[in-house]
Amino acid sequence: MKNQVELVVDSKTLIGGNPCWEEETQTFFWVDLMGSKVYAYQPATGEWQWMEVSQHVGAYIPRQGGGAVVALQSGLYLLDPQTREMAPVFIPDPTENRFISGKCDQTGRLWAGTSDLLSQKPWGTLYCMEKDHTVRPVLVNATLPWGLGWSPDYRVMYYVDTPTREIVAFDFTPESGALNNKRTVVKFPEGVGFPAGMTVDAEGKLWVAHWQGGRVTRWDPETGALLTTVSLPVSLVTSCQFGGSAFEDLYITTARYPLNPKELARQPQAGGIFCFRPEVNGLPTPKYVS
Repeated sequence: MKNQVELVVDSKTLIGGNPCWEEETQTFFWVDLMGSKVYAYQPATGEWQWMEVSQHVGAYIPRQGGGAVVALQSGLYLLDPQTREMAPVFIPDPTENRFISGKCDQTGRLWAGTSDLLSQKPWGTLYCMEKDHTVRPVLVNATLPWGLGWSPDYRVMYYVDTPTREIVAFDFTPESGALNNKRTVVKFPEGVGFPAGMTVDAEGKLWVAHWQGGRVTRWDPETGALLTTVSLPVSLVTSCQFGGSAFEDLYITTARYPLNPKELARQPQAGGIFCFRPEVNGLPTPKYVS
């Protein structure tokens, strides 16, 4: 992998997002937020495939015991690794919302966000699901809770509700999952799109995808300073996640919806998976413990 952005999967996903890296199998997973497919890519062979999950899918996170927890439009489900059957574990009250994101913290809790179906109304909620499958709402009145990450010591949680153009931080208590002391650490300037999915590197810096901004940027959450800009040949950048044997590669998900035909002609790689090797390594993707 060179120190430049490279298209590695020309998947043409409508809205690719919520990537994760499974260390044991060296597999990169992502979902199509506008569709009902979970994708898997193995860089060692260049092969990629997808699995149909029959609903809009928000996130796919491997479980420690095999299988995965999957955030679907209607709720949170456990995927059996052998039968591929989905067992519901949390179905929120029927609303016009859907699950749009999901990530685990170091202890194995799942954090998953909902949005209204058009991602325009502040009806969303960030939920936390414990290992015993109990679920509690943590943050409410979100519009598009797309970005989530933790500092390397798991004492700070970072959160993006995309339309606010801000990244906020909370003091995080790993033992209980409690959040305190909310503050803004990064303010996105006008003209660079909106902050979307994000990840944190081994030095504690934030890598953030720019929806409508055609780039991924690296920020210092202590000072709010912009450190690095990585430009992509597509405008709708949705998220990023470190992978590779030493977490040396940054995989980037993108979208092609809602680009019009002229924009798609100018951006033929929209919806693909890109890879870039920065000068810093990332952190493992925690699995759900259940």
